[in-house]
Amino acid sequence: MIEAIEVRAGEGNVPVEIGSVPEELQCVGIGTDAAVFVHSFSPSYAFKVYAEGKEQKKVNEVRAYEKLADSSYFPVFYGAGSKFIVISFESGMNLYDCLVTGTYISPEVIEQVDKAIEEARVAGLNPRDIHLKNIILQEDSIKLIDVSEYVKPGNDQRWEHLKEAYRLYYPLIASKPVSPKFLDFVKEQYNKYKHHNFSLGRFGRLFTALLEKEKK
Repeated sequence: MIEAIEVRAGEGNVPVEIGSVPEELQCVGIGTDAAVFVHSFSPSYAFKVYAEGKEQKKVNEVRAYEKLADSSYFPVFYGAGSKFIVISFESGMNLYDCLVTGTYISPEVIEQVDKAIEEARVAGLNPRDIHLKNIILQEDSIKLIDVSEYVKPGNDQRWEHLKEAYRLYYPLIASKPVSPKFLDFVKEQYNKYKHHNFSLGRFGRLFTALLEKEKK
């Protein structure tokens, strides 16, 4: 059943498209490389199905999850098929949705992400590609998902930039709903300028006026 699901990747950094899905399965997440499904008979398991041409992403994620087996900050890895992996389904709201709904993000959340990153480094990985939608809130804890980039070298600085943005700008919008349109615009501009002598302070000042409007 899982093997029969068709997942198609688009051109560029766009979400995958999925074909017909059996009624027993529910799609609970769509990314740029894969889609995640939960079966009605086994809702505690998540099946991450990769698009054709993204096979290396699956290989990378298996390698990463195997090394993260001792950490409570990541999903449990159960196994893999030819084009999917099986991990624990992690319920909760990601940080992107927290901003959209005005759900408060405490400093403890930031501290726990730092602890998760440190545990991944101790396990021999290189945590990267950590962004708002990859951080799940679960009562008093967090889970990090989408770890395929952890086997790659280099520091993309995404988490460092997010932490600094939290310190500098989150007080302006804490517990206030932020429109998805605004967040997606910031993401688009960040992806456009992050490689050009990027300065978060300079970048953030461009959006301070817009942030003030978001508070109203």
